[in-house]
Amino acid sequence: MKNSSKDTKPLSRREFLRRAGTLAAAAGAAPILTHFETPPSARAATAEVKKVQFYTNAWQPGCVAAQQAGLDAFNKANPDIKAEYVQGDWGKAQDFITTSLAGGVAPEIMHGIAPWAIQYGIQGGYADLTALIEGSDLKTDTHPRALDDATAPFDHKIYSLPFSWEVGVLYVNADRFKEKGIPIPENGWTWDEFITAAQKLTDPPNYTGLAANLSATQTTEDLIAWMWQTGAEVMTEVGGQWKIDLEPARPALQLWYDMLWKYHITSEASLSSGEADLPAAFAVGTSSMLQTGCWARRVLIEAKPKFQWRMIALPHLKRSAQTDQTQTWGLASASKERGTMDAAWKVMQWMANKDNQIAGALGDWLFPTRKSALADPQFDTTENDWHLAKAEVQNSKAYPKHPAWPEFDDKVLGPNIQRFLQKDLSLDDFISKSTADGEKLLAKYAPK
Repeated sequence: MKNSSKDTKPLSRREFLRRAGTLAAAAGAAPILTHFETPPSARAATAEVKKVQFYTNAWQPGCVAAQQAGLDAFNKANPDIKAEYVQGDWGKAQDFITTSLAGGVAPEIMHGIAPWAIQYGIQGGYADLTALIEGSDLKTDTHPRALDDATAPFDHKIYSLPFSWEVGVLYVNADRFKEKGIPIPENGWTWDEFITAAQKLTDPPNYTGLAANLSATQTTEDLIAWMWQTGAEVMTEVGGQWKIDLEPARPALQLWYDMLWKYHITSEASLSSGEADLPAAFAVGTSSMLQTGCWARRVLIEAKPKFQWRMIALPHLKRSAQTDQTQTWGLASASKERGTMDAAWKVMQWMANKDNQIAGALGDWLFPTRKSALADPQFDTTENDWHLAKAEVQNSKAYPKHPAWPEFDDKVLGPNIQRFLQKDLSLDDFISKSTADGEKLLAKYAPK
């Protein structure tokens, strides 16, 4: 999706998803819910049929179709419940969920990511699903790490149902690798090997070695896996106490600084507002490598690049690490008072069954969290490198699940990393300032 000449502001990945969600709605999904009115389930409903709103941020056409088909099948099999598809928008989702929960008009089922759900659950907006999950096959069939991602750190309750995973990867221009005499690192590569290759794969102003979006809202997403590879945990629990852990991340931060200012592997333009539509730009050859999620394969396929592309793992240092993003469905606590909680849980179980997880994950170019679904051979095919992306699930690592993380990421870590990369902060100042501000946020969110 390229920007028009009237709209040249580059898109962050979050904005990319927001616009893609809008396109999905235009392609046949239900209208996006952009204002807050009392949902049908909160109004007077007939005694025979309970209405359950299913709010989803699905945007890839295949995933939208899979979810709509799943709800249609549910409604046919359960005439006493009416599940209603409500198209959401990743760019507006958190504001919508927060506002609608506060107003008591939230849909019964809401799509988001695990850290959001933990925050809403601790605040009372999402229902505790622990007993419901433990009483179903989801307890044993959901990957234990996905369940752990969704488990709150203080009360150890599960406030949302994980159903899909995104895994971070590197996309590479295989033809350019061949032209430069660089073998595809099928078995992984070190940071030093990566830097050597990236320098050969850089030819300014024709193309960069690595495309990056280092705008303040995106910086952490692109850098945190490299920070984890140093052994840093960034925000972690030690002996029952949470702390900020940035000192070990020095090599990763210095590496990215050097990629900008010493090796010139990454464009300095990525600091001001990111590089527009990164997957689409990669498809026309503006960079030799691109770091993003496994979801971007459809975008590349539809862009029809004139070169062969591959997916590979990120380089490793002390350990291999990729980002993963656990997507979940939360259940509004208000559904208890509405009398729709049992019906909503029934809808969630249906949508999270093996077949629906497989269909939704394939349509979203992600991976299901059920072990039985993940074992489906479609996720092991070599076509479009499904097998390579799946191999990285074992190296994937979720963002810290402390409720302070979203605010720390948005207001402290991301902006401070950007200031460091822009030479406004020294590395020492970045670490001391971010640690101090992070500790304040941990205290703010500590249980009373």
